[in-house]
Amino acid sequence: MNVESLHDMFVYQLQGMYYTENQLVDILDEMATETTDEDISRAFADHRDETRNQVERLDNVFAALNEQPQEQEMHVVDGLNRDRMTFKEVAQGDDLLNLHCLGAGMKNERLEITAYENLLMLANQLDLGDDVTDPLQQNADEEEDALDKLQGLSGGSGMKAMFQRLLG
Repeated sequence: MNVESLHDMFVYQLQGMYYTENQLVDILDEMATETTDEDISRAFADHRDETRNQVERLDNVFAALNEQPQEQEMHVVDGLNRDRMTFKEVAQGDDLLNLHCLGAGMKNERLEITAYENLLMLANQLDLGDDVTDPLQQNADEEEDALDKLQGLSGGSGMKAMFQRLLG
């Protein structure tokens, strides 16, 4: 795809977000099963289910634009996932893996929030209408909520106990 206009840029970034969300359905499923902390696992499983709905909303955005849903590879998402997989191979203990996954989840949520903010900025400048902006805003709001939940877990009593175990 050649990007020759602001509209093309929007579609290109929308395709990147579509790739991201589709990848995250599988990644979140893996993270939910590989973490041993029940609260972290549940947070990833819940957000996986939300992410499936986010993909459907993005399908609706493509339809509103009369575009076929397509994915544009996002190397940053692939990099975060490779980092998680590499750490999983070298981590010695569940607590370390749980902490890494929690941090990886927060990094990814911030990435998604920024991507949705950018899409919304472009959609508003292009005056694409509520059929485009409402689903994007709903996805952005869910990403903010997911980040808040993960940040809440990072300060919870289970996390404090985990740190105490790791610090001896």
